[in-house]
Amino acid sequence: MEDNNLNEKIEQENEIKVNKVKVLTNVISIGGGIVFSVIVLFALYVVIRPQVESDQKATSNVFSKEQLERLEYAAKIIDGDFLYEYDMDKLVDGAISGMVDSLDNVYSYYETEEEYQESLNSGANSNYVGIGVHLTYDQDNDAIRCLGTVPNSPAEETGMQAGDVIKKVDDLVINKNTYTEGVNAIRGEEGSSVKLTIIRGEEVLEYEIKRAKITENNVTSEVIDNIGYIRVYSFDNGVYEQFKEAYYTLKNQNIKGLIVDLRNNPGGYVQDTINMLNLFLPKADVLRLVDKKGREKVYKTDDKEQIEIPLAVVVNQNSASASEIFASAIKDSGKGVVVGTKTFGKGVVQYVQRIKDHGAIDIVAAQYFTLSGVEIQDNGIEPNFVVEVDESIKNNMYISRDKDIQLQKAIEYIKEHM
Repeated sequence: MEDNNLNEKIEQENEIKVNKVKVLTNVISIGGGIVFSVIVLFALYVVIRPQVESDQKATSNVFSKEQLERLEYAAKIIDGDFLYEYDMDKLVDGAISGMVDSLDNVYSYYETEEEYQESLNSGANSNYVGIGVHLTYDQDNDAIRCLGTVPNSPAEETGMQAGDVIKKVDDLVINKNTYTEGVNAIRGEEGSSVKLTIIRGEEVLEYEIKRAKITENNVTSEVIDNIGYIRVYSFDNGVYEQFKEAYYTLKNQNIKGLIVDLRNNPGGYVQDTINMLNLFLPKADVLRLVDKKGREKVYKTDDKEQIEIPLAVVVNQNSASASEIFASAIKDSGKGVVVGTKTFGKGVVQYVQRIKDHGAIDIVAAQYFTLSGVEIQDNGIEPNFVVEVDESIKNNMYISRDKDIQLQKAIEYIKEHM
């Protein structure tokens, strides 16, 4: 009888490879090894599945006999008639990549063994070489979209902004078919440069950005009029410990309210997000993961601590994945309010399945639902208070305090409820 409980299956699979659970929020690993050479953003929940068994027979319950014969016949034509030498392993890699590409889903892709190992090795280190951007696929523009930049990164210092649409990487024109190649092309050796052609509104801009070693500090904090303010740039690289330290430091200063700013935050690790919510919420089911077969994994808070001061979460159109999970849980629980604009809408789940020792397939296989039942994917989270900033600055990573009406609204709400 098939197991209908996804919790047990995920626990078993996690034993195979730990610390690969991400809501990437994409992104974090498209095209192999980009996870930490550039920060890429999809809403991802990555699970390593068991390798395909070596004793599988030549028969298949997926391919028909006729389909298997076509594959074999094509291989025989190449083997018998192709004039030059060839590498059969490369042919198989190409066939698998072609199958996944034919799914017509930008969040599903194939990694060669080299790419897979590089992504694992890169992912183990919070220091990486890149330009410091969070990226995803922009369906409307058929291009790469920048969701945000890492503080003090080459991308930020050059002038890149959230909302920038990347149409060319060096000489590569970006579209759905070249998206993964383009994201991979942004990474490279420390000290080397990449040329990006960017569309920003009506402008066409060209940036030549030198790659550098990036060390992410994902949390900053301060006190504003007796109100604690924490900015979270992404949910990666030890964010929970950083957030917890910032929160308790502010709490010890007897703050009368708290604002958590998640604007232009692409997401990151699910468990870190749940750990952060544990600082604020009563015991509750805050997130449901549902796969194709209807199996569920439920994420819960544990009621060890609850916030007793007014709380507001600030979001915008570039807040994605884990940001949406955090904001929706605060909103649904009634422990705080969400201020800003509707979020990005990234809530799909990705499984990474090894293919013996020859790469891996990353494939979208499930999605997330909030406590109130909202399907995050393509829908996003509606704020309690919708506040639109001026079009000319809405994608800015930093907005001056006098023009930041979203933050002003959050401060106003906190003061009214102190």
